[in-house]
This record gives sequence, C-alpha cells and structure tokens, in this order.
Amino acid sequence: MRQIKAIIKYLLSFFKQKWTFEDYPLETWTNPNAGQEDIKYGAKFTNWSTFVAHGSTTSDAIENLRKNLLEYGKENKLPRPGSKVPIQFADSDRIEKYQNIAVDFFDKIIGINYHDCFISDMSSLFDFDLDNEETLRKIKEEYGIEPIGDLFLADIFEQINNASA
Repeated sequence: MRQIKAIIKYLLSFFKQKWTFEDYPLETWTNPNAGQEDIKYGAKFTNWSTFVAHGSTTSDAIENLRKNLLEYGKENKLPRPGSKVPIQFADSDRIEKYQNIAVDFFDKIIGINYHDCFISDMSSLFDFDLDNEETLRKIKEEYGIEPIGDLFLADIFEQINNASA
C-alpha cells in the first residue's frame, strides 16, 4: 500500500513545478522500545530512508519532519515526491588526509578501532556522545590542544596536525 501511495504522489508531482510537504508520501510509526519520550513516534517519507523525524506524539513527529524538509529545501534541491532517494555519504577527504592521527585518536580518545567504522568530514565528537569536559581534557593531555569550533573530528585532527608541525 505504501508503494502505491508513493507511485500516486510521484505521478501527481509531474503536474507541479514546486513541491510542498503535502506532496510527499508519508509514513508514521510508534517506537515501542524508545527510552525517551521525545522519540516515541517517528515519521518519514516513503522511499527516502535517511530523512526521518521523531516526536513525543505522531503529530510532533510529522511537524518535525515538516520543519526538517523546509530547512533541507533551503540548501538542497528537493527530490521528486515518491521517488527513491539514494543514501548520500558526506565526503571524507579531510579525514583521510589525517588518517594516521585519526587511528591514534580513535584508539586513545574514542576507544574503538578507526577502521571498524565509517567516519566522514562531518563526523564529530557528538556522534560518539563524547562532547563532554572529560573528553576535552583527555584530548588536551594527549595532544596538547583544546578543540575549538563544532568539534568536527576533521577540525580536531587538523588542529593536532598543526600543533605537532
């Protein structure tokens, strides 16, 4: 049934030049194992698996998805409603440039093997729930820097590289 709705939305999209939230095929669900109230319900567009929003009610999840779409549309071309949207990974050029630092950093600070995960130029300490004072203290002790900015790993690795040069 979801795919039928997606096909209908897709076909209808050819009669418009600009699409709105209502033009997209919507799916909602309940997250019965959610440990937090604010992620108990979810919403997404059919065939666009990486574009998801959550809320404490179905209405909240839908409204959050609406807001996310508006923000996304400000800087990106919206895909045609109902079409399959492929997963896009962020670049990892900067991370790869500092791979030796990254391997050491992951071992000493994050505590996992760098080669066991995908890290992009947009990965940050927040992704590992390590945006706390203890982690920043460990980085200062180990590398002699105080990370600045948004705590993107590529920025931290560049700061470490510059400090050791």
